[in-house]
Amino acid sequence: MIVSLVDIIKKTMKSKWNVDPTKAVTIARLIGELEGVSYILDCLDEPEEYGYIQNMKQKYYKKYFQMLKLEK
Repeated sequence: MIVSLVDIIKKTMKSKWNVDPTKAVTIARLIGELEGVSYILDCLDEPEEYGYIQNMKQKYYKKYFQMLKLEK
């Protein structure tokens, strides 16, 4: 049995307010926030926290592009 990415997301993330965990736009919104945090941490010279955010951005960019493929 093949489990799709959307099924995994539905099980791990609940829909709340205006957030649909099955849509790529939700992940894009998160990436936008992470980009802003990344910039500020870089300006504050916080290399450890900056590294954490960079890793999160990589994870969510990958997930975003996978979800975009599924939506098309």
